[in-house]
Amino acid sequence: MSQPLSVRTLHDAIQGLSGAAKTQSGGHIKPLHFHCSTRLILEGGFPPEWLLPRPGLAAIGRNNLEYTLQPDPKAQNDSEYSVLGGIKHKSVDVTVMVPGIGPALGISAKSTGNAFRNLTNRMEEALGDCANIHMMYPGFVFGFLHVLKHATLSAVGPADASFDDHGQPMDRIKRYHDVFISLSGRTTVTDPAMRYESVGLVVYQKHEGKVQIVHDFPPRDSPVHYASFFQRLYAAYDLRYAYPDSSGRSHRKAWTIKNLTIPARFDEETGFPWEARRDDGS
Repeated sequence: MSQPLSVRTLHDAIQGLSGAAKTQSGGHIKPLHFHCSTRLILEGGFPPEWLLPRPGLAAIGRNNLEYTLQPDPKAQNDSEYSVLGGIKHKSVDVTVMVPGIGPALGISAKSTGNAFRNLTNRMEEALGDCANIHMMYPGFVFGFLHVLKHATLSAVGPADASFDDHGQPMDRIKRYHDVFISLSGRTTVTDPAMRYESVGLVVYQKHEGKVQIVHDFPPRDSPVHYASFFQRLYAAYDLRYAYPDSSGRSHRKAWTIKNLTIPARFDEETGFPWEARRDDGS
């Protein structure tokens, strides 16, 4: 009998950032990590066995391109891979480890809900982490996803504000956005190591007790708009790992869903819908 698949959607992950879990424990960000991991499996076509953290799913290959996806609650693993960089080991929030190849794709997923004056430190950390990993693995497809809280000047004061009272981003947010445009879009292995293959910025706010996405920033045409964050990762991965591999072993898979009931689309309520990658082309 089929059972509904419990998926940590972006909507679910955003709710967790509203203060339900303590920031100091890191529990508030774990749902976002699991969301990314689950989406890389369902939409991206990466077998669960390749990922950490890993949801309670397992895959059985029919051939190198088509796999059956089924529930396996005991397989869930909350751990992270520690990837050896050019300078030091780095625990990457979400990592795809391809058998016979090694770390091939990863996402660093962060959140900031106050003290936006410290975003300069976040830029430095992000740049250093990216360069460190790319020094050792030039082909590593690296994404940086940052979720920012919409906090107005009159509500929290200048130190913790991200937007003014007219809905416009504060200068520190504009600068942060512009810097990450320059640190995104790495396409070839010879591009600068400090640039990410994909960067995504998401802004959320708490309104009348509900947490929701703010769609006015970044602008829709921004290179770091979240709408195409995952697609940029998939395109870079396919170019580096699938295109040269005629055997199909490192290719992203298409799923036959077994003993699971899943919706046709996920995250429609956020305005960023996505679908599972099925072997019937849907």
